Amino acid sequence: MKGSMASQNSANSPQQIRVLDGATTDRIAAGEVVERPASIVKELVENALDAGAAKITITLQDGGLTSLTVDDDGHGIPFQQLPLAFERHATSKIATAADIMRVGSFGFRGEALASISSVAMVRCISRIADEDTGGLIEVSASEITRREPAPRNVGTTITVSDLFFNTPARRKFMKTSQAEKRAIMKLMTQLALGHQEIRWLVKADNTVAMDLRPAASLTDRARDLLGSSVMEHMTRFEMQKGGFSIGGLASRPTWTRGNREQQFIFINRRPVENRALSQAIVMAYREVIPAGKHPVVIAFLQVPDGEVDVNVHPAKTEVRLLLEREIFGMLKNALQEGLSLRSADEMRPWSGYSHGGGTDTDATGRVAQAQDDYLRKEFQRGGSAGFEHRGVPAGQGELFTASATRAPFPDPNAEGLSGQNGYLSDGMTQQDPPLHSAPFWQLHRTYIVTQIRGGLVLIDQHNSHERILYNEAQKALESGGTVGGVPTQQLLFPAHLELTPGQIQAWQTHADQMTAMGFTIEPFGGQSILVQGIPASLKNWNEGRLLLDILDDLAWDDKPSQENQVDLLASYACHAAVRAGEPLTLPEMQNLVDQLFATDTPLSCPHGRPTLIQFTLSELEKKFGRS
Repeated sequence: MKGSMASQNSANSPQQIRVLDGATTDRIAAGEVVERPASIVKELVENALDAGAAKITITLQDGGLTSLTVDDDGHGIPFQQLPLAFERHATSKIATAADIMRVGSFGFRGEALASISSVAMVRCISRIADEDTGGLIEVSASEITRREPAPRNVGTTITVSDLFFNTPARRKFMKTSQAEKRAIMKLMTQLALGHQEIRWLVKADNTVAMDLRPAASLTDRARDLLGSSVMEHMTRFEMQKGGFSIGGLASRPTWTRGNREQQFIFINRRPVENRALSQAIVMAYREVIPAGKHPVVIAFLQVPDGEVDVNVHPAKTEVRLLLEREIFGMLKNALQEGLSLRSADEMRPWSGYSHGGGTDTDATGRVAQAQDDYLRKEFQRGGSAGFEHRGVPAGQGELFTASATRAPFPDPNAEGLSGQNGYLSDGMTQQDPPLHSAPFWQLHRTYIVTQIRGGLVLIDQHNSHERILYNEAQKALESGGTVGGVPTQQLLFPAHLELTPGQIQAWQTHADQMTAMGFTIEPFGGQSILVQGIPASLKNWNEGRLLLDILDDLAWDDKPSQENQVDLLASYACHAAVRAGEPLTLPEMQNLVDQLFATDTPLSCPHGRPTLIQFTLSELEKKFGRS
């Protein structure tokens, strides 16, 4: 009892305040700056840029987890100042707090080397032009273990090894070496785009991952990184206003990607993340590209000193803009004018249906009015007898009249359809007339409509085809591509595709899986591949853009291998499936429905969206006031 009371009094007593020791504060600071190997590469490369380097080489072992080296030909560090470079808040880039708001360098906080050396073993060799020889210093867990003269050309070489050796708990949170390598290559793509004048060389596990010579222009550097096929669809944009300027490259609405990985924003040449600027890109393209698609954009913003705060986060990737609203509008207008998107609504032909893109009130009214006029004309011509069934092959319009002979359809009791009673609701049972006795219509080139005794069914053609392709590829991977693999269709003319560094990483990671799925791909030198065969079931190969979209989705995926495979299958199914808005022939509609019900889970696509919706007769009767 007394012990319990003593414990309670101790728990309620005030805790003493103490000053943390240097090792603890160093590791806390390191946690803000050093998240993973890519964080170290960023800090060291920015130091090299601030040092005026013209050539920067990065060497990686195991994605930087074992070791990473950054070598530059910048102005170097004096031998006597090498220990000072590893002290916290020691920097040559600012002198007072006022300098932070007008800093022109990439680094300025003086924490990078101190933070890195507190959680890793660091070796630095550097020389300045005024000294005959260079100097070497080794630091481990913030302790200098070696310091002596060492030969070197002018510049600096820093090697970081055994990252988080003294904080094993943080080491366990590191991802695989491939994931860390992908993160570094993503970073290097940003830095290389922002600094076209630099000679960049990245070596990973004794292979060259990036080799870029100085480029004469942004266009040339973007071509090196994104490929010629992308650059064919890019155009320049620029705008100046007051002391602000915006310029760069952006893709026309005819070329989009499945994610934002190829959108790069720089403020004063610093790659940044800013939600408002990302939203400005969305708004600029809002009315000219489908929902879920994103343009390729490389945007450089130059703002005056004092108009941007780069000290928001220790990693300096997030920034705060003083005139954020004005810069938002400026970027949006620059993109619209550069790509002539201001009159896009007038140029875009009315399609009669929407795919989710935003429209204003006037546009919605025009669409509704056009629909009314269209239906009125059809009824004046005799109603459904004169209705054009889109997607019906020429000469087969009679298949859709009430008295027409129905096209044959697989027996619902055959393999793959025999279990449909378990898939559909009570309104669609084995007592209903077989599906092959019902006509098929394509509604707005998006839905397949068919009647059943209990009502009617709307089948989403894209979602359904996604499910079919997903299951087909899944079975191929489960069998290792040896039994029942996806048939391959050899291309008459092999496709030569240039890949980004991220796309190369994705292809190398998933090469075996993609072979099992029906792709025949070979390296073709540098950052290019040669596609000689594709899955026979593909409908939207689109001269290679399908494969580029898939690799985009997987380019920077850091998930475990099992989840990564699911992402590969889902991405393949989504990009390869027939699109909403594509016309289908009657045999294609029949084949799609047949294959859908041969899958194990025909009621939803791999993303969980429904593949079909049923309307019962009782529901229809209520709508018409018959019940």
